[in-house]
Amino acid sequence: MILFIDTADLEEIKRWLAAGVGDGVTTNPTLLKKAGFTEPVPAWKQIIGLIQKYSGGSLPLSVEVFRDDPEGMVEQATEFVSALGYAGTTVKIPIQALDGSDRLRVIKVLSGGGIAVNCTACMHWFQAFAAAKAGAKFVSLLYCRSNDAGLDGLDMISRTRRLIDLHGLKAQIIVGSIREAEQVFRVYDAGAHIITVPPKFFPQLLHQDKSVETQKQFLTDAGVVKA
Repeated sequence: MILFIDTADLEEIKRWLAAGVGDGVTTNPTLLKKAGFTEPVPAWKQIIGLIQKYSGGSLPLSVEVFRDDPEGMVEQATEFVSALGYAGTTVKIPIQALDGSDRLRVIKVLSGGGIAVNCTACMHWFQAFAAAKAGAKFVSLLYCRSNDAGLDGLDMISRTRRLIDLHGLKAQIIVGSIREAEQVFRVYDAGAHIITVPPKFFPQLLHQDKSVETQKQFLTDAGVVKA
C-alpha cells in the first residue's frame, strides 16, 4: 500500500514524512488555501525541502494548474516544473474543463514532453482509463465524490484497475476524497495503487486500545508504571 500525504500543512507533512509513513505528497489549490498559502511555488518549494530532508530522495509531489484553457494549462505546467526544478514534480491536470470538454490532449502533450501528469477529478472509470491511455502517470479517482455523483466509487476503482492491468498501461491509480479512516482499506482492496490520506486519519488508523493496554501491562510488570 502506497500512501500520499494529502495536505499542504508543513507541520503535518514534516510529522508523517519523519515517521516514514508518507510515500509522497499531494496538493491542490484548496489545500494550499487552507494552509494559508497565497503563492503556490514558494509553498511547493518548502514542501520539497521537507521531502528531501526527511526522505532523502525525490518522492512524488503533485502540484495543480489553475488555468482552464488547454494552452494555458500546458504553459503553466511547464512553468511550474521549470520553477521547481524537482525530479518528483507531478502536474495535476483535471480530466474536464469548466465547459465540460476533456483535457486528454493536454495530458498527451505534457506526458509526451517528459512531464509527469496526474489526471485529477476523475469520477468514472472511463475518464481514468482514457487519461491512462493518453499518457498520464497517475489517474486520480475521487472516491467519495464519485459516490456523491450517484456512482459506485469502489466499482469505478476496480473497473479502472482491471482495464489498466488488462491493457498493460503504466498509469497508477491514486484514490482521493477519503472522508473516513476505514475507507483507506476499502479503496485499497478495490484496486487502488495509491491512497491520498488526509493527515487527521493517520492517528485513527494507528490507534488500537488493546495496544495501549498491552504497553501499560508491560510497563507495570517492569515496575515503571504503578499498578
